[in-house]
Amino acid sequence: MSTIADRVRESAAREFVGRRRELDVLVGAVRATDPPFLVAVVHGPGGIGKSSLVRRALAAMPADVRCVHLDGRDVEPTPEGFCRAVGGALGIADPAPTPATLARALDGRRTVLVVDTYEVLGLLDAWLRTRFLPAMPASTLTVLAGRDRPAAAWYSAPGWGGLVTELPLGALEPDDADALLRSRGLDAEQASRAADFARGHPLALELAAASVRADPAGDRDGPSAPAGLLEAFLGDLSGPVVEAVEAASTVRRVTQPLLAAVLGGADDRFDLLRDLPFVEAAGDGLLLHDVVRDTVGQDLAVRDPERRRTYRRRALEHLTARGAGSDSWQHTADLMFLVENPVLRDACFPSARPEHWVEAAGPQDRTAVLDITARHEPEAARRLLEQWWDRHPGSFSVARGAGGEVEAFVQIIPLDEADPVLLQTDPVAAEWAAHLREDPVPPDGTVLLMRRWLGRDSGELRSPAVSACWLDVKRVYMQQRPRLRRIYSVVGDLGRLGPVFVPLGFGPVGDAVDLGGGPVQPVRLDFGPGSVDGWLARLVGSEAAAPAPGDAAPAGTVAGLSSRELEVLRLVATGRTNREIGGLLFISEKTASRHLSNIFDKLGIRSRAEASRIAAENGLTAG
Repeated sequence: MSTIADRVRESAAREFVGRRRELDVLVGAVRATDPPFLVAVVHGPGGIGKSSLVRRALAAMPADVRCVHLDGRDVEPTPEGFCRAVGGALGIADPAPTPATLARALDGRRTVLVVDTYEVLGLLDAWLRTRFLPAMPASTLTVLAGRDRPAAAWYSAPGWGGLVTELPLGALEPDDADALLRSRGLDAEQASRAADFARGHPLALELAAASVRADPAGDRDGPSAPAGLLEAFLGDLSGPVVEAVEAASTVRRVTQPLLAAVLGGADDRFDLLRDLPFVEAAGDGLLLHDVVRDTVGQDLAVRDPERRRTYRRRALEHLTARGAGSDSWQHTADLMFLVENPVLRDACFPSARPEHWVEAAGPQDRTAVLDITARHEPEAARRLLEQWWDRHPGSFSVARGAGGEVEAFVQIIPLDEADPVLLQTDPVAAEWAAHLREDPVPPDGTVLLMRRWLGRDSGELRSPAVSACWLDVKRVYMQQRPRLRRIYSVVGDLGRLGPVFVPLGFGPVGDAVDLGGGPVQPVRLDFGPGSVDGWLARLVGSEAAAPAPGDAAPAGTVAGLSSRELEVLRLVATGRTNREIGGLLFISEKTASRHLSNIFDKLGIRSRAEASRIAAENGLTAG
């Protein structure tokens, strides 16, 4: 029986143009008796057509191939959440399937597993490569589609190099761009005019087509990037619709009640949003294309920061009221999207794939961990950490460089698994235990202990390797919600790390402890009764409040940079010119220069070399 879904897929296939080589590579790997690769990473900037390519590839798969399609935006970034998502797509009744359960379900039939919008699952990258995919049957082809190039570990980790292929997407060829525009109803002259200023970028082509259809006689010279075309397109819309787009740009997804709340009352513009060419209807609301959302949101932040704060505050009030007591990942993700603290945001949603991979430490890593400790800590501190290793080696994780060498480590363990003797004999842990006796958590609450993290070159300060470890810690946070109530740790250099930790809610515990190399300060973060969600809501509430006079971020820190400025800073640190940055981000060279000027002003610096140094210190370099 032919179904409506079949007709929809056929229609989408007819509308798709270009990407013939990439389609041939993906479909050919499925048809091959001995596939040349088992993992394909499709990557490119926002709006370049990754999702369209994936959908077209799935539609072209042979009938006997099983296709499992996940959108990373809908997946809780924990091993359990990912397994639930795959199990749900396979129709498995088990609410908590394991990788072994899924492997048995996938065995015996050629399968394509697609994870779209993969950039939002940075917390799971190492786990997928080291734990999940190795357990799957060899008849499984995995396609990861996201903004970033694959992490170096996909090529450098033993055995993976020959099993992964990379499919970078760029602008469409001129003939393909013309075919796309003609399929959208433009005549030859209109298509030629639109192609001149869209320059092969698929989202720009869609916006150009929509603009030309709305004003066939209009002169559209000038804008040559999605941001410019978006400005031109929005200029043709009524003020109330533009206001609705701006309100929607402040949240992760838009429902009718949420839109009404953000705009301050009953509102009938939800259906008008649905009809815009850059809006996608999802199962739980409307999604603005991320390029549109980022562009509009950043423009609003500069042009009218008070209105943007009001939108975010109203969104928080609505989500908190509607989601009180919820332990769903969607609610957590909605709150996390509102957070602007760059340390937390980049840890949970990395703006670039870390070049270091983090995995559980093995017996062979003991020497490297203790050597790193001895390099930065006094002998007494090294001996204490050695005791933690001897009692709890499974609580250590290591960040590996391109050659597999240990470049950083982190140790984290639930309180109820920690050796009671260590909690008494370790002076740092003793301060934690004393604080916990004075201020206990409820019996069903989870407490985590993070005894130490250190980078080989940076010590406890941020670096790419240390940032990779912190990313893994956030994965543990997500796994422990909604029972996580507190985490204890220790900081040596409060002057350098205070601006990072204090805004996240960390505070001192007891007295500073001298282990022979100067005082270190035990600290704790209380998540409160709402666990991770409650903590996120407090952070957003603090950020969305009107800033007090003189509340600017300290010079030399990245706390005051926007997400786009962080992207530019990261690219500056890799040696890119303003022209190259503009090309990579699909903005003009002039706009890239303006972003860099703003970065210099906010950081209180004058040179690209100083910007690169700050990027490295804050873990914002690729490797």
